[in-house]
Parts: sequence; C-alpha cells; structure tokens
Amino acid sequence: MRISLSSSFLGKTFHFKFQVFNTPVEPTTGISARIPHTTEYVVLLDYDNIVDPRLEDELVYLQELYQLGDFHVFATNEFGRHVACIDRLPIRKALQVVHTSTCDFNFKQGIRINEYRTWILRALEKGNRPKPKYLYSIESSYNGKRLQSEAHGLFFQNYYGANIRLTKPDGNTELEVQGYKTGSKINVKDLERK
Repeated sequence: MRISLSSSFLGKTFHFKFQVFNTPVEPTTGISARIPHTTEYVVLLDYDNIVDPRLEDELVYLQELYQLGDFHVFATNEFGRHVACIDRLPIRKALQVVHTSTCDFNFKQGIRINEYRTWILRALEKGNRPKPKYLYSIESSYNGKRLQSEAHGLFFQNYYGANIRLTKPDGNTELEVQGYKTGSKINVKDLERK
C-alpha cells in the first residue's frame, strides 16, 4: 500500500510518501554482482512476470548496445527470470546496463540500498520455492571481448549446469555471497513441482 500526501502551509508545499509492505521473513542466500576487492561488477538482472521471447529480444538489444558477452537465463518460477552476464564492467557501465533494462524496479535500486552496495541474485531455495533453474544462454559475438569473472562463470556452470563460454577468464576464483531475508510469496505452480 502506498500513500502520497501534499499540503501547503506558510508558502511551502510539504509532500509526504508513505509505503507499507510485508516484512521479509524468508531466509535465503544470493550471489553478489561485485568482483571482490575491485570496483567492477558482472551484470545480474531480475525479471518478474516476463515471457521468454520478449526477454530474449531485450537481451540481444543490450548485447549490441553495450557490446556484452553471453547472457545466461535462469527460471525462478513460470514467468520469473534471473539473468547473468559474466563480463567485468566498471560500476558506471554496469549501472547503465541495469538501468537500461526493464528488469524489476526494486532490483535496480538494490545497489543503492544494499549495505554492501551491490546487486544480489537469489541462489538457494526461498521457502517452498526451489533454487533457480538454468534454462538457456544467448550467445554473443562479443563474448570474450572483456575480461570475464571466472568465479561467477564457474559458479553458474558448476551449481546450475549452465553452458558458460569462459574465453577470457580473469583468474579470480573468489565470489561474494550474502544471506538475506525475502518475501515468502509462494506460487501454486512451484508447489505443484514438488
């Protein structure tokens, strides 16, 4: 629930915004977009309620616009998708990519509200929802143009079975993870899979 109020008093306008949301209670763990001990990031995106043909069009557009390598797509539920590109990007470029995308608004803000100043994608189960599942990769002719995060690439490959073309690894094998609490929304289709 959101409430927005405006009031004028003594030649000033006061604008108040008030929002109520469920307190996150479901513990889980996610991986960080930040490359440890650097100011560089990989691209992580979180989409709610999107169909794959639309997502694929957008990811190809982002690859061409920013000359990015392969994108790897993971299902969180029927229409929820996590996306990763393991290219190493300076923070300004990573911000541009994330903000150009149509991914979830709250996810875009993550770097500003997370105490470690990074984006986090869920890696483990969340309540009754299983961990994300690897679906497919969108290959790019720009793959290997930039250094790639070896740690992220190996994680996606070993933990999810993703098809990672690690052509220009950075030699770093350290990955940041973060525990956090999230909402406990349960999708009926997730429960049917168990």
